[in-house]
Amino acid sequence: MLFRVTLAAVVAAPAFMITPQAAAASAAPVIRYAGLASCLQADGGRRPCGPLKLWLSDGRVVPLPGARRTVGDDEYVTAAVVAVSQDGARAAYFDGKDGVLTIWTAATGRAREIPAVTWPDDLQMNALTLSPGGRYVGMRGVDASEREVDRVVDTATGKTFTLPRGYQTWDFDPAGTRVMAGDNRTAVLYATGTWSVKLRRSVYMRGDLAPDGVTVAGTTWTKTGRSVRNTVVTRNLATGKRSTIPIRLKAGETPVRTRWDKAGHLDVLTRVDRTVRGDLRRTHTWYRLNRTTHQLRRLDSFVIPSSVGGYVLPG
Repeated sequence: MLFRVTLAAVVAAPAFMITPQAAAASAAPVIRYAGLASCLQADGGRRPCGPLKLWLSDGRVVPLPGARRTVGDDEYVTAAVVAVSQDGARAAYFDGKDGVLTIWTAATGRAREIPAVTWPDDLQMNALTLSPGGRYVGMRGVDASEREVDRVVDTATGKTFTLPRGYQTWDFDPAGTRVMAGDNRTAVLYATGTWSVKLRRSVYMRGDLAPDGVTVAGTTWTKTGRSVRNTVVTRNLATGKRSTIPIRLKAGETPVRTRWDKAGHLDVLTRVDRTVRGDLRRTHTWYRLNRTTHQLRRLDSFVIPSSVGGYVLPG
């Protein structure tokens, strides 16, 4: 997640290195992002063009013609219709005809319908969250009384857990055994399935939940004059211990979010915006962070063109 903090002074950081991406054996493709493409109109504006699509790490673009989408007036921004798991392995969306939840898997290219879970007609949805493994889906929206409602659905059983009023689903751990939720004052860790409270902490620390089920990681950047300091921050919600790791990025490169995998690796996603012949190029890069040496190893890099007006990243 992206956090912006302004400090009066910045402590000088030691030099860090970004190592080039090493040659690796062929890996299963993952979803880089999901979104809607657009077409130019006669007046120079843009309109939604075609179905919801998934952009994969192997270069494929997979259209989802049956996926339900909501688009604002005169906009081409997706809303409340798709989620990509933080590992990029799966995407969740609702079928446009019968409203059935569907989980699409990148490794197989196959979609699996979940008949027990359908589009919630009592909510105007504005966000979806998908757990690694695809078992749990968080659905956040507004009911008829304009009260925000957040539910987590177990796709294996069809059972739904509704979070306390004011709470939002933030993140699942890599195994999908815990979910972090809360509001601007409190973070709560629930055991998925039983939905029992495992930990409650009076601290605002949104980010990605580690395999240990209690450590959260996020990113910050601070600017003082022309100097920018980019940092990965971790906090143990059980002990309250907080640590920071300065990272060195290219000029104009900003950290966006972090993610953990099951092995405990911590990755950082960055973004650089450049305009090329009037076209905005949004370059995103995933790095693996060595928390001992503070080095970054590039895992993947991709450009999201301005023709994709609304896009959803993993997580």
